[in-house]
Amino acid sequence: MFMIEPNPNKEMKILLRGIKQKLGHVPPHWELFATINPTRFKMFLDEINYLNSHPHIQNDFFTLLRYTIATDNGFTYCINLNRAFLLAKGYTLEQLHALEGSQKTLPLDERHQALFDAVMKAVYKPEEFTVEGIAALKILEWNDADIFDAVDHGAFLFRASKILKAYSKD
Repeated sequence: MFMIEPNPNKEMKILLRGIKQKLGHVPPHWELFATINPTRFKMFLDEINYLNSHPHIQNDFFTLLRYTIATDNGFTYCINLNRAFLLAKGYTLEQLHALEGSQKTLPLDERHQALFDAVMKAVYKPEEFTVEGIAALKILEWNDADIFDAVDHGAFLFRASKILKAYSKD
């Protein structure tokens, strides 16, 4: 599957075992990441934990964002992983299909929809991500850190997919 055979050290094996207990499996690229750079892998997990307990943004927002960007770009593994997370949380296939195509409807409140739309602009058409757009988000009581966290996570998926493709045997 990868050019480097995942072979995490003892500390990472323990960490991955905990992930398996929580998720039911370990995503294969996480094993690769834990093998190549355990320190960065722990930083990645800290980032996920931070987003899952974000002080202002619903944690489902980030999963919905990953699902949407993965669907738009054909990142099959990420589509399947995030779809499974969302279905397990009670979202329907109809709600997930509403995130596909050009008119993407987030199954959260209007405030989160506005943030989602801004992230889509930032990652797909950054020239359309404007000061006025940020001001409109602030009217909805998003702060600069919230906006940054959402945009950063949207952009993260592109970086991660490129790394996976680079290390893939296929």
